[in-house]
Amino acid sequence: MPSLLSRLAALPLPLSTALLCAACWSGPAGAQDSGFVTYENDKFFNTDRYYTSGIQFASRHAQDTRLPGERSFTDGLCRWLGCADARLLFTQNSAGQLMYTPGNIETPNYQRHDRPYAGFLYLERDHLFLSPDGKALTTLTGQAGFTGRASLAEQTQKFVHRVLDRPEPRGWDHQVGNSLAFVLSVERRHALSFLSGDIGPGVQLRTNAYWRLAAGTLMSYAAAGLTVAIGKDLPAVSPMPPGITHSLSSGKQDSSCLWDWLQCTAFAGVEGRYMAYNLFLQGRPWRDDPDVPPRRKVGDLMAGLRLDFPHTRGTGHGPWFIQFRATRRSPEFCSPCRVPRHTFGSLTVGTDF
Repeated sequence: MPSLLSRLAALPLPLSTALLCAACWSGPAGAQDSGFVTYENDKFFNTDRYYTSGIQFASRHAQDTRLPGERSFTDGLCRWLGCADARLLFTQNSAGQLMYTPGNIETPNYQRHDRPYAGFLYLERDHLFLSPDGKALTTLTGQAGFTGRASLAEQTQKFVHRVLDRPEPRGWDHQVGNSLAFVLSVERRHALSFLSGDIGPGVQLRTNAYWRLAAGTLMSYAAAGLTVAIGKDLPAVSPMPPGITHSLSSGKQDSSCLWDWLQCTAFAGVEGRYMAYNLFLQGRPWRDDPDVPPRRKVGDLMAGLRLDFPHTRGTGHGPWFIQFRATRRSPEFCSPCRVPRHTFGSLTVGTDF
């Protein structure tokens, strides 16, 4: 493993992330049904701090590609979670990189009262199960990857800043150290029929409530939230992974927005989390990592717009789409200095069902 990491570390930019991406986009012949890339950055809102950048490559497969042991594990969880009679909607394979920095990236000194530098290079696998009535969605997720220098976040940020002529980040010597970290999570999303319905000619309002539990060496938390979507031909309930909202269109013809070549979906949401553990803030247990005291209660406000282009639909994929989402996050750590709220944007481009 060290030899593999040293070879990856020698690659320029996030080429290593692109190699991981190849693993998530490749699949059984004919099983790859959609793909998209999500880029998240706070530069959309003219800041460069905290959760400052993320990129994810993902592919979705409608066929059941679970391995025998994986099938037994997910089926066992579904019997306990109440989704035993649900159908597997799709499996999503992803690869990506996350990056966290303090507010001042131009000093090489350790900033004791600010967020530590941290990176994460990961692979992720999601299974989504839709209930027979189409009003409940269960998502089982496993994510694993490398933190510390093995995440290549330092090389990525320095390369991008050099290319874009931005200030050089000089404090990566004070980052959370190397580890192989993981997190497992389950999310249960329900349609709220009494807050959903038609609000105009062919225009629908869809409201979903959800809870999520996550545990692992990367982070452990409990979350609950509410999302609303306004558009045409929307399902009762739809998934909302980080950086993207997918409508599961039934293929009706009357779903255009202003022009027949355009479909529009606006969405917004609120989420609250109780954080029991966050490696990116607290460092590795029993190790001499930089750390700050975490805030246990954290909240997000989200809003965005998705544009689908139905005339680009092909025989093997849905229409191409582009989406932008803004997230406003409450302070995540405690400090004698002021810790402001943080806003970052997510831009997603790809094809969907």
